[in-house]
Amino acid sequence: MPTKFPVKRAEDLLNPKLNETIDPQSIISLIPIRPYDVLGDIGSGPGYLSIPLAKYAYGGKLYAIDVQEGMLDIVKERAKASRLSNVETVVSKENAIPLDDGILDGVMMSGVLNEATKPAALLKEVHRLLRKGGWAAIIEWLPVEGKDGKPEYGPPAARRVKGEDFIEMAIEAGLRRVTHRSLDSHHYLVVLSK
Repeated sequence: MPTKFPVKRAEDLLNPKLNETIDPQSIISLIPIRPYDVLGDIGSGPGYLSIPLAKYAYGGKLYAIDVQEGMLDIVKERAKASRLSNVETVVSKENAIPLDDGILDGVMMSGVLNEATKPAALLKEVHRLLRKGGWAAIIEWLPVEGKDGKPEYGPPAARRVKGEDFIEMAIEAGLRRVTHRSLDSHHYLVVLSK
């Protein structure tokens, strides 16, 4: 059964070296985000992407959504330090997010599907939360290749969701693929729409 990233190691998720692989500004340039969007960062962790997204959506709102309240406490502190008033934290269950249907213009999920016990159910929840025409940008770990099949870092190979499998689940959930691209040698990005 997949596990959640420990709150006590939240600083690892905020390490500036992450910019070498997942640069928030580069991600923002690849998604159809607008300054007035209402966004959800599902599996926000300590807010590595939440804070830059909220800064971009200065005329909208960002819901930082996570199953671990400790991670959301860090998001609150970071939003306050950045003087952001458009960030709201939401404690959720894994596949049940306590927000209204069609409330979001966009959803971001980074490294979440590999931790989900039921990724297909989570994608159905994303579909429910998105308004018609809304988008979802999902970053995941590329499958590990090589002779030993062990990743250099990140989740174990068995927990990584192949892009093709993920896209098939998304289509079954009612979403459609807009783009699918590699971000670096470890991650891929899929942008979906409702």
